[in-house]
Amino acid sequence: MIRICVDYFPLDELKKQFEELLRAHRDYALLPTNASDDEDDNERKILEEKARLASETFRASFRERLEQTPSVLSTMPFKRAIETMVEWASHQLPQQSGQESFNTVEGCSSRLRDLTSEPHDFLPYESSRTCWPFIQKIRVYLKAYILSKGLIIADLPGLRDLNSARKAITENYIRHCHHIFVVAKIDRAITNESVKEIFELAQRANLSKIDIICTRSEDVNTREARHDWSSARERIEEMEQQIAADKEDIEGLKEEIEDLQQDLENLSREEEKVLLGLQRDERKAKDSKAKHEFDLRRHIIELRNKKVSDSLQQRYRDHPTAAALKIFCVSNTMYQKSREWPATAALPYLRLSGILELRRYCIGIVVQSQLRAIRDYIKDEIPAFLGSVELWIEAGSGNASAERKQQTLDAVAAIQRELDEVRL
Repeated sequence: MIRICVDYFPLDELKKQFEELLRAHRDYALLPTNASDDEDDNERKILEEKARLASETFRASFRERLEQTPSVLSTMPFKRAIETMVEWASHQLPQQSGQESFNTVEGCSSRLRDLTSEPHDFLPYESSRTCWPFIQKIRVYLKAYILSKGLIIADLPGLRDLNSARKAITENYIRHCHHIFVVAKIDRAITNESVKEIFELAQRANLSKIDIICTRSEDVNTREARHDWSSARERIEEMEQQIAADKEDIEGLKEEIEDLQQDLENLSREEEKVLLGLQRDERKAKDSKAKHEFDLRRHIIELRNKKVSDSLQQRYRDHPTAAALKIFCVSNTMYQKSREWPATAALPYLRLSGILELRRYCIGIVVQSQLRAIRDYIKDEIPAFLGSVELWIEAGSGNASAERKQQTLDAVAAIQRELDEVRL
């Protein structure tokens, strides 16, 4: 059973967002047509993006109402326009946070898409009403091994989100996290300024551990790899030649098989044996081609993973929060496609996806946290308790006899000696 709990923004918070968005929308509409210099042009682009966000948010929130009352975004007095939108929102918001249950991952995934995505234009208003502008947080409770050890994973908006409310949520929430993963597409991870900004935020928040996850590692092109990586070109070409040879073998065997199958009913016993042998060789050739294609794909993926990882290590090596920086290059697509295959066929792809390594690391985070808690308990709490026992005995320890007091002190001393020998 999977549960989804949706928390919505309170109306006073939505009012602040509406004010910011409407102001950006109207300010952009008042801009002159031509920018006078580069600085003005840059400011214009920023305001244009904010105005676009405002239009998309208002359209998603109040599509039909805005069609009926378009003046809300343009000529209606600002205060009245905000009050109108707050009233609209109050009618659309649920009275309390919603909770839904699902028996399948597919059902849960579909509902999450509905909650966080834009509806289709061709749907009627009631069916197309979207929720995402009003949602503050979605909590998902599911039975997953990676979560069974106490791990809580939070997917936060990026720091470059133009919606200041979502950006503020990220900046506040991140201060309560024990570990941060910066997620970026692998082809832009090195130059992505958002990655740098998150490192800087982590430093301001005094967070000591931050790592990087590069996504879409499967998105590689053999031709581009051969062109871009001259040091690997010879090896790539050798592997391509192996695949070409496999294809040639398959085509030759296919022709021979088709020739024999044209007169299948009249084949002699010897020809039947030849046909079976050709079919066996064809299967082997196809297996060889599949293996060589996977080897080439793995080689290129691992090459790119290493190059990106090395560049990121170099870029952030002097950053205070980048000590022991770990970089994971992962492919969710490859993992999803192969996870239901038979184990022997799936394992190479699952390993190449990087998801298995990332999952082990996340579980290790919880284990390390538990180990630190145990270490602190042994080093601090137990000695403090033993010290309290000694003070209690020295203070008289009630009606205990001298012999009983000595036995207790001896036991305390023995425990302390054992603790001193523990090396954590």
